[in-house]
Amino acid sequence: MIKLYGIGLSFNVSKVRYCLNYLNLEYDWVQTNPINGENRAPEYLNSFPAGKVPAMEIDGLKLFESNAINRYLASTNNSPIYPQDAKKRAVIDAWMDYVAIHVAMALGRVLFNRVFAPMTGQKADQESIKVGLEFLDKYFPILEKQLSQNPYLAGEEFSLADINLLAVLDPCELAQISLDNYPSITKWRKGLKAQSFYQKCYKDYTQFIQEAMSAKVN
Repeated sequence: MIKLYGIGLSFNVSKVRYCLNYLNLEYDWVQTNPINGENRAPEYLNSFPAGKVPAMEIDGLKLFESNAINRYLASTNNSPIYPQDAKKRAVIDAWMDYVAIHVAMALGRVLFNRVFAPMTGQKADQESIKVGLEFLDKYFPILEKQLSQNPYLAGEEFSLADINLLAVLDPCELAQISLDNYPSITKWRKGLKAQSFYQKCYKDYTQFIQEAMSAKVN
């Protein structure tokens, strides 16, 4: 049995849930809320020393880091979303890393300071928001160009790179980040959000989070 540890508001947790759903894998979701310090409990740290979510137990293996988890899941299930061909994998890896290292970090600055900081009683860092938005103004056009020339982020086929980006962009509306100037991203995103692997999690992330926050997020 697969056990996934994490919290619903985390787009990195969502990333793994999308992958599990796409691969039609059953799993137990163990709600682990970092806001309440549940990821710092001794028993959790014994299994996952970095104290991060998401984390996963599968076949006796204990993993953390969403991209590592998804690569393992796709590889062990021989899924075309992460093909065995080394060249195809390299392209997918490049886009996954680009999104994780650049887009997610910049978007995370804005999301934390506009949403999570006020939620936890912290003061928003306006300079961090400004820097995050400036970076996104550099990164989004690159994604827009790629998706204007290809149906999916890594080319002709749907892959882990698309799952990665879809999850990272989920909080855009919540964080007041507009994608209006990026029609190719918007079209690509709309198409994927209609698919069952997404809909099994929620019909819309923003609505889900707003409802969860009012009920103290799971």
